[in-house]
Amino acid sequence: MAVLGCAQEYRAVIHWRGGSLPFTSPAVAALTSVQWNRTVNDTSEATITIAKGMAADCCGQLGQIEPYAHELTIYRDSELVWQGPIIRTTENRTRFTIEARDVTEWLARTVNTTLLRYISANPADPMHAGPVQEIAESIIKLNLNGGLFASQPDWPVMVPFIVRDDDPVDARFEKDGTADNEIWIVPILQILDDELVPRGLEYTTVGRSLILGRPQTTADRPQARLTLDAFAGDIEIVRDGTNAATLIWVTNQDDQDITGGQFGVSGVISPVYGRLDTLVRTSAEGLSAYDLWQIARATYNGRNPVPTSLRVPTGAGLAASAPVSMRQLVPGVRIDVVAAGMCMGLTQPYRLSDVDVEWGASGENVGISLVPIGDPFTGAPPPP
Repeated sequence: MAVLGCAQEYRAVIHWRGGSLPFTSPAVAALTSVQWNRTVNDTSEATITIAKGMAADCCGQLGQIEPYAHELTIYRDSELVWQGPIIRTTENRTRFTIEARDVTEWLARTVNTTLLRYISANPADPMHAGPVQEIAESIIKLNLNGGLFASQPDWPVMVPFIVRDDDPVDARFEKDGTADNEIWIVPILQILDDELVPRGLEYTTVGRSLILGRPQTTADRPQARLTLDAFAGDIEIVRDGTNAATLIWVTNQDDQDITGGQFGVSGVISPVYGRLDTLVRTSAEGLSAYDLWQIARATYNGRNPVPTSLRVPTGAGLAASAPVSMRQLVPGVRIDVVAAGMCMGLTQPYRLSDVDVEWGASGENVGISLVPIGDPFTGAPPPP
């Protein structure tokens, strides 16, 4: 059985853009602190602090680090756990600090230059409707592999490291222009956040891998099964009805003028709760009833039954004996928790949303955040 264990050491390597060719590496003893995290549907960050007096052999090279030309790689013992472009360096008389963001930062700094019309029913069409994860990969590849403004194909070296876990339901997505030939000039990451995440995309990074996934359900295999003994500190169990819903409504109606507004609805009328409606308003233009249904379906996940959350206080973390390895702590995966001995004793599936790691003179602390898991509504959509 895998266990988290205690890190014996952390190492940091500075690579050239692309994450393969090393530039420099401060001595292990020179690292005074390391902080890094993993998260879902957001860009994670890492920071290392180097004692200058113990890194004299590479001080000159540290001074030559160029944001975005160089990347930071972090190793926990021998395992690569984090990698991404350096965005800032700070130096004072005694220490040198390096800050970086994961590889989704490249998508935040690259503006879309392709048409977005994933509506065709023909699988041979490169812009056909399909799983939202496939659409996300297509948009990324079209932008990184070519175009008038590409310095070279896949200049951040991301395409070979894309991993997909497709939703079984196809999505349709287009950003309408006046003549269906307009380019939406926004960063690629904004397209993922504003348009594809609401349709059921989940993205995260592990090392250099960009994982384009889907919300886990109770049908998915758990990566680990934890008891309260796996947590070093107190925990709280919260059953919060304010986040519950049996019907999700999504509409583009305007409060002042409802003419031409459409809606999508997903969910059930519950024999336990009756109707618990949640209304989501969107001001996005050009959305069809099918688009609104896709958003409603993704929003329904984890709201019925009433979600029961597990809160781990700030500063508390996993015990070294926790039966889960760092390799398994991928945001989005299913982790089951057994809370015996509590009034709200439960055996409940959760989704891992965040991993926050700190390492320094006092050792390593691995904190995690868990959110309720649920099953999406599988009723028939409206006609596309």
